[in-house]
Amino acid sequence: MKKALFPIFCVVFLLSTHVFAQKQGNVWHFGQGAALDFNSGAAVVTTPSSMKTFEGCASICDENGNLLFYTNGGGRSPQLSGQTSGKIWNRNHEVMYDMSFTQGGGFSAYQSSVILPKPGEAGKYFLVTMEEVEFFAGGAVPSQPLGRGLSYFEVDMSLNSGLGGVANYTESVFLPTYEGLCAVRHSNGSDYWVLVHNDTFGLAVLPLTSAGFGTPQLVNLPGGGTAAAIKASPDGQWVSCLVRSIGQAVFPFNSTTGTLGTPVLTSEIANSAEFSPDSKRLFVLDGFDEIRYFDLNAPDIAASQTLVETLEGFDFLPGQMQLGPDGKIYFLRTSFLFDSVSVNTIVCPNAAPFLEKNKFGFQVTNNESFFGLPNFDNAFFKRENEPPLMVDLGPDRAVCDGQAVDLTLNFPDASYNWSNGTTAPVLSTTMPGTYTVTVTSGGCGIGIDSVVVTAGALPPAPNAGTNASICAGDELTLSGSGVGTLIWSPANVVSDATNANPLFNGNSTTTLVLTATENGCSASDTVIVTVFLIPTVTISPGDTIIIDAGSSVDLSATSNATAFEWSPAAGLSCTDCPNPVATPEVTTTYFVTVTNSAGCTASASRTVEVIPPDCTVTMPNAFTPNSDTYNDVFAPVGVEIEAYNLQIFNRWGQKMYTGEAGWNGTLDQQAAPMDVYVYKINIQVCGTQSEFLGEVTLIR
Repeated sequence: MKKALFPIFCVVFLLSTHVFAQKQGNVWHFGQGAALDFNSGAAVVTTPSSMKTFEGCASICDENGNLLFYTNGGGRSPQLSGQTSGKIWNRNHEVMYDMSFTQGGGFSAYQSSVILPKPGEAGKYFLVTMEEVEFFAGGAVPSQPLGRGLSYFEVDMSLNSGLGGVANYTESVFLPTYEGLCAVRHSNGSDYWVLVHNDTFGLAVLPLTSAGFGTPQLVNLPGGGTAAAIKASPDGQWVSCLVRSIGQAVFPFNSTTGTLGTPVLTSEIANSAEFSPDSKRLFVLDGFDEIRYFDLNAPDIAASQTLVETLEGFDFLPGQMQLGPDGKIYFLRTSFLFDSVSVNTIVCPNAAPFLEKNKFGFQVTNNESFFGLPNFDNAFFKRENEPPLMVDLGPDRAVCDGQAVDLTLNFPDASYNWSNGTTAPVLSTTMPGTYTVTVTSGGCGIGIDSVVVTAGALPPAPNAGTNASICAGDELTLSGSGVGTLIWSPANVVSDATNANPLFNGNSTTTLVLTATENGCSASDTVIVTVFLIPTVTISPGDTIIIDAGSSVDLSATSNATAFEWSPAAGLSCTDCPNPVATPEVTTTYFVTVTNSAGCTASASRTVEVIPPDCTVTMPNAFTPNSDTYNDVFAPVGVEIEAYNLQIFNRWGQKMYTGEAGWNGTLDQQAAPMDVYVYKINIQVCGTQSEFLGEVTLIR
């Protein structure tokens, strides 16, 4: 790849003509745990995020693009409204500050918050918050009958070991005001103007300096005042918001005095709006899902509207728009089922805009959908010109034995100008030489690249080996050979794609290609590895089986295989059938191995726990033969008693009883006296003969 001087000149020129290095808006946290990171130059979905919000949110980075903190701007009582409380999360996604439900704004506001570097004090930030119009749902805070209006926190990043903390909180700087909150950079480059809705009358413009907020300027407007989000152009020369019942308005704005000029009504009732990075266009997403823009340099702005595209489908609800660090305008669409949110972009808004639909998607659980993107000072994203396209034709290559080389590019809505006069995105050539292409993408950025094509010869074809077969999960060493640089594809099914003899570790039948490259020319050979599926096998009953000694249980193996082998064989009625009867003498784990027609095997096991017999014998030390059916007979007690002979003697050695049953306390059918008697018993338990001597007390 030969980079021409033109793109380098463009980069230097572009970086010198507009603010392009501000990275304070490079990490976005929004919605239900959603986050985007722009530090690579393109938006990338990132995790983790602790964000919980319905609409309003804000985040801020340092000048190098490192996340500092983010917030949902406020919340209401969880017990009364079902919402979470307002929170500020630090860069570790831990709660820096809990606003409870009595501070800050409301995360159901269009623009619940915005974070601004404190003028003249490095490491300190103003977190400005805005109340939501439904603040009273579930019951207003008694001390805040009109809500909290415009409030702000001062965040000091030197607190909490550099993780930041809230140093001050000032409530209700201006009220009543709801939903809209916009920060515009002062012409001095340090201070701000903050615009909010003046209830139903119009707008209020408040200066914000290092000392805090100053006196508001009030602007009354027809049509029931203003509503929804308030947006400012990156250069601070325009402001836009919805004028109730009339349409989207755009105002000239003086960033030195904070005064608004006469509004231009576009007659569009927009769901959301945003300015282009060069501040020359206002884009709107209307209620019919049409993306339009207005030319702010046109003599008649209202008549200059241009349709970009009509979004397909009617099963989506439009969400907010926000200009990004990459010069694109991002906007949300939420499904009517509230189960998904898509992030879409307007590409090339300065020149020839087109849409990237469903660029990112977020699944939503428990109907916790969302409609808002982070609110920023749009001066972060000012861009007068587009950056050069990163055109890359790849490495230099060779025309091998006259075979054509395809030089391929793919940019949306682009025009191509090759050095040989070709204007297609693909140039196919058999001629050596240097080929240069200039790409213009929809009038939005230009890029140039060159590649050198030389003459070459095909190397000897490599040998990928013979076809083979394995069972899924097994490994196979491939037997490749050849000259030059060897590489296997697909690379994800081998242990090392650049090794001639890697391990194949795929789990499905695969055709592998071994390519040998020498002097820029390549030749290939293929080999097929057939992967047979291993059989499935399960054993029922499904849990550990418990039986008494001497009992049996049916074991049943279910499998798509054809051969069965059980082990160990002890206690099984068969070892090569699917359903043996198990009669183990002791606890045994049985294994079954099944084999399918391809010779692949699988195993399963089941434990049969055998409860041994209870061979314990107990001789009572007293009995009460009083015919009450309780303890009337003296006899041995045990579960597995098989036979016994019992003899009873009195203290003088007279035999009172002998027999193979218990003694009922009589002699010659006469009641024996209460006394202590000696017994001798010969007993067989669990197949073992034993003899015991002892004493028993007869109680009457």
